[in-house]
Amino acid sequence: MTQKIDGMLTHAENAILVVDMQNDWVLPSSPMHVAGAAATLPTIAKFLEYGRANDWAVIYIYRIHRPSGIDAESFRRHFFLEGKPFGIEGTFGAAIPDAIAPKDGDIKITKQRFSAFFGTDLDLVLRGLGVKNVYVTGTQYPNCIRATAVDSMGLDYNTTVVTDCCSAATPAVADANIYDIRNMGIPCIPSIDIMK
Repeated sequence: MTQKIDGMLTHAENAILVVDMQNDWVLPSSPMHVAGAAATLPTIAKFLEYGRANDWAVIYIYRIHRPSGIDAESFRRHFFLEGKPFGIEGTFGAAIPDAIAPKDGDIKITKQRFSAFFGTDLDLVLRGLGVKNVYVTGTQYPNCIRATAVDSMGLDYNTTVVTDCCSAATPAVADANIYDIRNMGIPCIPSIDIMK
């Protein structure tokens, strides 16, 4: 049974995670640009509409860093030293594109590493909602999608990677990661098969 307090869900068996779909990863002008990300925006928007209409939780996962970059992975700190920071809270780059912007009642969680579960309260939020099924969308496959999906499975959520709502730098990279993720036992299917 769906429950809400002040327009926010307090119970949901299904949750859509929108991982790192921020301007710093979607826009070509960013040093973190993922070539396939922008093309997934319309499909993600439709999937989110479906989820909200069915009282699924929608959870946006933001990659957020301090302006100095001290909380970024060591191999990425050079971007900050070179004057090309990313994921800085309050900046245009850290925002979600308008096409899939959060709505009232959606949940926002910040992270500093690949997995949306590492060092965050995502697991507590999902368990508090009573979520059983997690649908992973966003960018990009070899990093944050893969790490989040594996951790979700490891925490015993029924995890699905929504293939037409995820992206990578090239189709070959996406296909290779889908192959690996499927072989770990995580379903990888397009949104149209979920929305049937």
